[in-house]
Amino acid sequence: MQRQHRTATALAIAGLAAALVAGCTSSGPSNNQATTALAPTASHAPTTITVWSFNHLANEVAAFTAAFNRLHEKYPWLTVNFVQNKDDSAFAKAVAAGTPPDVFVSAAPDDVAKFCHNRTVINLNPFLSSAGVDVAKTFPAATLVYTQWQGQQCALPLLTDAYALYYNKKLFAAAGITEPPKTLSELTADAKKLTVRNSNGTIKTFGFVPRSDYNNNVYLYTGVQSGSQFYTDPGAATLSSDPKWAKVLQWNQDLNNWYGAKNVQQFVARYQPHTDDADNPLLTGAVAMELDGEWHVGEIDSEAKDFDYGVAPMPVLDDVASTYGAGNTLGTVTYIPSGSKHQQEAFFAVQLLTTDTQFLTQLADAVYNIPSTFDSLSAWDKKSDPHWKPLIDIFENPGSYYKALTPAGVEDLDTWEAFLESYEQGKVSNVQAGLAATAKKIDNLNAQASGQ
Repeated sequence: MQRQHRTATALAIAGLAAALVAGCTSSGPSNNQATTALAPTASHAPTTITVWSFNHLANEVAAFTAAFNRLHEKYPWLTVNFVQNKDDSAFAKAVAAGTPPDVFVSAAPDDVAKFCHNRTVINLNPFLSSAGVDVAKTFPAATLVYTQWQGQQCALPLLTDAYALYYNKKLFAAAGITEPPKTLSELTADAKKLTVRNSNGTIKTFGFVPRSDYNNNVYLYTGVQSGSQFYTDPGAATLSSDPKWAKVLQWNQDLNNWYGAKNVQQFVARYQPHTDDADNPLLTGAVAMELDGEWHVGEIDSEAKDFDYGVAPMPVLDDVASTYGAGNTLGTVTYIPSGSKHQQEAFFAVQLLTTDTQFLTQLADAVYNIPSTFDSLSAWDKKSDPHWKPLIDIFENPGSYYKALTPAGVEDLDTWEAFLESYEQGKVSNVQAGLAATAKKIDNLNAQASGQ
């Protein structure tokens, strides 16, 4: 699903969710809880489970409804009450009130470790084992990074996102550029060739805008593009200990300075929040390249079918040029709350939503996302499409990942984003000291969330 740069409203919702869930520890399923999958013909009392999801558009709801109808055909005694347009804040309130749904589908995975640590959601491993589902053989490795925590399968993936470089082929040809850049220095060189300035010094076309608060650019600075892990194995933030973080920040500053701070600010102010309709800056020629998620392919097809563009992996820091091809991958996640009174029945719904090829390919078409199982990827009719294939390749690249998740939830990324914006606004006089202070803040957040 589309994941743009989070607004102040979204951050407030995340903070509310964190506050509500922090004190909501549930015991979760006991070790001897029955998790034996029921045969479709087995006798069972009529049961209704409630499934909450952030999805709410008509084509999305239609895909869910069709899947739940097939589930009811398989288990005639099982009925699903599907509730649309529910976010993490609503889920947190329901958990705090002791009235959670039986299944919750969340748009992003940032709170997986927090919910798992607090036992807000159950460990799905016993149910998966009983059902004979081997996650390593079912889901590409990139999805397991953001659905597991400390050996527990706290969520299952439901479609995925891959982030890539989108570029205007017509502008590339006019500038004499024959292939997309692979390193950040190549990206800078191409961006300068592609930039068109007006006579008064303002910019008509930007080559590439690196500001972290534009569109999805925060994912340029979460580790993959610099070959960095956000944390060391023991869980300490690497922002000051890994010199590549400072290098990618210097690249950001150098390109922004070349454009001129005022020009960049005017661009970001105009196009933030990002537009994915006919006014999208890539489509209008206001920018020649941009980082975006896979859903952008579907939106371009809807808004400008004849637009000539390419999709390629996002360039990487020159120090790690050999990692080119990898990218940020994250996606929708599906939980079973510890407070569900129908966990086995809820698992039937979760298993269908996350492993059923018919549903996954249908929903992927509806929301312009990438199917999240090996089988659904193989069956998908878009797997060889020239715009979709590079995104699928990024998803399946063994070097692709999302930053490690912690019990602090989304707060670590919020803290990092706040530093990035201060840095880009010229408010950080000593970068290394700022990185060290930010790492310390994040480490403190994680220690507090872990009860240390």
